[in-house]
Amino acid sequence: MGLGANDGSDNRKWFIAIGASATMWFLYSQLFPSSDLQRLSPTVSSSGDLPVRCSDQALVKREDAHRHGVMLRDRLVAKWAPGGSADAWDSQVPLDTAAAWNAPTIWDIWAPTYGCSVPLHVGGLGSSQWGTALPLESKAICNPTQMRYEDSCVIYSFGVGWDATFEISMLDTAPNCKVRVFDPTTNAEKFWELVAKQTPDGQVAPKPPQLDFVPLGLAAETSDNYRIGSLWNNQESIRVSTLADIMRTQGDTHLTVLKVDIEGSEWTALPQAVDTGTMARVDQLLLEVHLGGCEAGYKDNNRAKLNNMFEVLEKSGLRAISNIPNLVPVSKGQYPGCAEYTFVNKDGPFVTKSCTSN
Repeated sequence: MGLGANDGSDNRKWFIAIGASATMWFLYSQLFPSSDLQRLSPTVSSSGDLPVRCSDQALVKREDAHRHGVMLRDRLVAKWAPGGSADAWDSQVPLDTAAAWNAPTIWDIWAPTYGCSVPLHVGGLGSSQWGTALPLESKAICNPTQMRYEDSCVIYSFGVGWDATFEISMLDTAPNCKVRVFDPTTNAEKFWELVAKQTPDGQVAPKPPQLDFVPLGLAAETSDNYRIGSLWNNQESIRVSTLADIMRTQGDTHLTVLKVDIEGSEWTALPQAVDTGTMARVDQLLLEVHLGGCEAGYKDNNRAKLNNMFEVLEKSGLRAISNIPNLVPVSKGQYPGCAEYTFVNKDGPFVTKSCTSN
């Protein structure tokens, strides 16, 4: 087939177009280096959560910032505490006798020392079926949508009570995860009833094996007759296990997220998990601490315990990125001694593979 009369002109236009495109691509590549082009690619810009490994320099900077935060914490304790230590402070001004709202509060001093590229609140939504006045709480979590890209995502949640919205929301955010709920103060029938009533309207309620329930508590020992801490639902004792024993039974070698709301047993359960090396295998820790003045039964949980908890967790590689005071128990003017903390593991993927915005 021969060339038509206008074929030469069309070919020239085609070559001009190709040349112009090449020139534009060259200029664009100079303005946006390859690392930026990767961040602007459709798969990244549409999700904003694709894990990108951090440089050694970026990780060193984060640890430097953490060390400065710890130094500030020590200086604040030395400034405000009579005698310069948290122990002396507790003996002279017990936490539950301190004037409400007078600075510094516990979260003024034991504050985050680390950052997170995408900190979000998850949970607390419920549905139109949840007509009770019982409050639903969200939890602060670091880069939750990043979990979609993890080869293995395992979430343990200790203490659910009447609120399963965090667990439901996590499965909606990262459906590839396996979520295990542990609570010895309720039963499977009541738990699944909560899940049905609290799944947001229009969503399908999660079910096994994606979501599972185990009537077991977390503690510093494995026992069928545990009596430490505040036992809800008028139970005299509960069945508990250490974190290492539970992970062994469940067949898990690491945890993507560990949520702990165990009504005062955290003060012994978590240090025990650190001592066994188990906490070093946790990528994120969501912890509510129960201190004197928060609710009845926590009088002996003081500043020194919180200071020790921070030091123990930090030795295990965990770094605080968020703290939120729980003001519900102090609606009548009591000292606000409960707080929610979120920690990330400095060696885990939510630190080492979270540099998309750097």
